[in-house]
Amino acid sequence: MTISFQTWMQTVWISVTQPAEMAGKVLSMQFSRDVLWTALALVAVLNVLLLGVLQLISPMSADAPEQVITVSPFGYLAIIGAFLTFMIFMLVHAGRMMGGDGTIEGTLTLLIWFQAVSLTLEGMQVLLVLLSPAIAALFGLMSLGAIIWVFVNLVNVLHGFANLGKAVVVIFMALIGTVLGTGLVMGMLGITPPGAL
Repeated sequence: MTISFQTWMQTVWISVTQPAEMAGKVLSMQFSRDVLWTALALVAVLNVLLLGVLQLISPMSADAPEQVITVSPFGYLAIIGAFLTFMIFMLVHAGRMMGGDGTIEGTLTLLIWFQAVSLTLEGMQVLLVLLSPAIAALFGLMSLGAIIWVFVNLVNVLHGFANLGKAVVVIFMALIGTVLGTGLVMGMLGITPPGAL
């Protein structure tokens, strides 16, 4: 099956406007765990590439270089990979604590789909920066709201909750565990925030 640019953008639009319905369709796809982990690795690489593009169009200010964490591409890849991996397991366990029934495979599938949609919106914002930073900033705010809405609905469908409130709590719990875990990985890599002793 060939997916054109127009078809993909229509799919992204449906994912934003009807996230619950799209989540159900995505979950109905059956992929092996090996394929899903490979796709997650690809998503991590795409995130690093997008970060590289953002650094090119938004050069670091020479006045305050100490405010930026300098990390190699492999360092970024390790951090993003760790973040996504921790997020998967945290979403599964936090969801089950709240009575959900999400699986590792289901979480992988939906997180990869979410990342694909998110990267598409971020890519559009990068293009808009080249045309108008003001429009790009407005689009960025709208995109942030959209991806939060999409993510909450994906988690809600993943665990079969009856309301979005439980999904929000699960995401909050998962983020705490993910940030702590990713912070541990950063510490092992010797990466510290600006100003840290």
